[in-house]
Amino acid sequence: MSPRKCIHQWTKQDRALHLIPATPLILFNAGAIYLLAKESLLLVGVFLLLWVGVNFAVAGICVGCPYRGGYCPGLSQLYFAPFLSLVLYRDQESISPKRSFNNGLIFLGVIGIGSYVFAIYWLVRLYWQSVPLVVLTLIAFLLVHMPLSFFILCPKCGYNDTCPMSKVHKVIE
Repeated sequence: MSPRKCIHQWTKQDRALHLIPATPLILFNAGAIYLLAKESLLLVGVFLLLWVGVNFAVAGICVGCPYRGGYCPGLSQLYFAPFLSLVLYRDQESISPKRSFNNGLIFLGVIGIGSYVFAIYWLVRLYWQSVPLVVLTLIAFLLVHMPLSFFILCPKCGYNDTCPMSKVHKVIE
């Protein structure tokens, strides 16, 4: 079986550019984990389990992606899913990439949003009274991450013709 040709050959400049949306996400996650750990390791455990769940969802999305198993923008978003996909979906020929993508996208939406809602809920509940500026800053990091990812990562994604976000991005361009 010959290796699949990727849609875009990533350059060092691309990889460096991908760190721009990754930075606020890393700051949000690090801040949330730190503050949650001050209260309860159980909260950190749940937050990390949700992150692992997100990676399992993204692994299903990765099945039909030409970047699968190699560098992809998701790696800069703290996902190990491109490699997890190789383990979970070894027999790729028996899997419908479109079905896997759609199922993974639904799962990603639910668990991905759920992980952020979980963290924000507990940050607000535990720290709003004492350090509201810190909580607002962490939420701002997350809110900045989203449009940066949309405008920097979506244009070179392996699912430009399939993903709803890529379709929206094409309309906005």
